[in-house]
Amino acid sequence: MPVTRHPVRLAAIGVLLVVAITGCGAPAASGGAATSAASAPAATSEASVAPSAAAGASTIPEATPMPPVVVPSLTADTPLIDVLPAELDGAPTQKLAIVGSDLSAIDASAAMVFGSLLNVLGSNDADLTAAAATNATASVIAIRVAGKSAEEIGEAMIAGRALNTTPTREELDLGGKTVTKVNVSTSPLPFYVYGSGDVSFTIAGADETIVAEALSKLP
Repeated sequence: MPVTRHPVRLAAIGVLLVVAITGCGAPAASGGAATSAASAPAATSEASVAPSAAAGASTIPEATPMPPVVVPSLTADTPLIDVLPAELDGAPTQKLAIVGSDLSAIDASAAMVFGSLLNVLGSNDADLTAAAATNATASVIAIRVAGKSAEEIGEAMIAGRALNTTPTREELDLGGKTVTKVNVSTSPLPFYVYGSGDVSFTIAGADETIVAEALSKLP
């Protein structure tokens, strides 16, 4: 999937940490269909008994095993966009890339998120590189700041998001990773912070199962 660097799409990076991400459930069966099935003649049901029994006697094919998750490698030179998942919750993600010099040109909500982080770290715009992968149910942001560790960046992200609020934190094991779950009063959903190498990842999802999937696909 092509990498996008566009002011409109870059706004999603800031928005995902401010607004709730809502998952879509499976549509319910229509009332008309249910009524039709219930009113079907009894003879139809009786006639289907024999074929059903024969089907039950047949051998059930084994389920096709899921392909193993390939975890990308991460070095100091790895482009951040290359380590983000291309698919989450069965749907493709849109990947975005940004460098610090873009901050003055992007949507204000995105610039505010990154600006707060850089202020906490005492770093310059030019020190920042970031990428995001988003779809309707989950988003992952990867951030690297020159001269700062993943832990420092993660703590700065939490501090920036918790301005004028008191966050609650919880250490969890999800997707084979040890992460910090953070709740803030300004957001209906928690976000999760995880570090690897010199990169801090911030994950948000419609539920914790999707967050665990995202984490399992990170380095």
